[in-house]
Amino acid sequence: MANAIQSDVLGKFVWYDQMSNDLSGSEKFYSKVVGWTLAPNTMNAQKYTLLKAGETMVGGLMPIPQEAAGVRPADVAAAIGERTALVVLSHVAYRSGFIADMAAITRAAHEAGALILWDLCHSAGVLPIELDAGDVDLAAGCTYKYLNGGPGSPAFCYVATRLQDELRQPVWGWMGASDPFAMAAEYQPAKGIRKFISGTPPVLAMQPLKDMLDLIAEAGLAAVRRKSVALTSRAIALADELLAPLGAVLASPRAAADRGSHVTVDHPRFAELTAALWKSGVIPDFRPPDGIRIGLSPLSISFAELDRGVEAIARELRDQ
Repeated sequence: MANAIQSDVLGKFVWYDQMSNDLSGSEKFYSKVVGWTLAPNTMNAQKYTLLKAGETMVGGLMPIPQEAAGVRPADVAAAIGERTALVVLSHVAYRSGFIADMAAITRAAHEAGALILWDLCHSAGVLPIELDAGDVDLAAGCTYKYLNGGPGSPAFCYVATRLQDELRQPVWGWMGASDPFAMAAEYQPAKGIRKFISGTPPVLAMQPLKDMLDLIAEAGLAAVRRKSVALTSRAIALADELLAPLGAVLASPRAAADRGSHVTVDHPRFAELTAALWKSGVIPDFRPPDGIRIGLSPLSISFAELDRGVEAIARELRDQ
């Protein structure tokens, strides 16, 4: 999609991330080649996307204080302008779990004349998301987190109907062709959303995904969200009781309305403790520089499992 946007609406591309520190290593390389300013925790796939967009756009990172935990509408409105072509933002921040105000930020982007692309990786399956109602332009996400897809499970994209004829899929695949079995010399994309399919779907990896979608539909997202809030609230209470006395600091919002379905706790020793926890059968999700992210899938994780996991973290902090 970057190539399609590049050819039609050149301008300033604003890349948001929740952290901002001094650039080093590969971040300096990408800043030099493409002209972007990247956060140190920008993922390689995101860097590749920006690199492929070419030097015809100018990009930037808007610094967000660590304590703010995420991007708010006022932050976006202050950073964008008439030369902004596209705003890319995570609906739920992958480290802190902060939920961005999708409706308000989308309005701010549109008022500046920009499109908006939302990353739904950490919200799909645990938060009610109304892309049509929110007038969202573009969205993408993965299915191996709360949607329970297997290894190599497919990503997904959303393109507003009003943009489907205008935008082009730069990665052509036979499933996105108007006649997949024609094997024609010239590529002719399909009409509508199907032209954004880039290749053969991983059928085996999609099987657990199908069952999880059925389960979410049966339970209802409202019930899933209630369980998510209960789990994350319990995780914060346990962190306050067991980890804070040992020097740990909560890095996620305390207000349930502001957080998704994971909680991050920081401690200088968490990097070294992660290996020990793995050996004991507790599999934490370490996030640099010093955070353990407690991911809570509401339909598959129990409160008892959560208790045992946080107790194991506290035990390792005390014993080592």
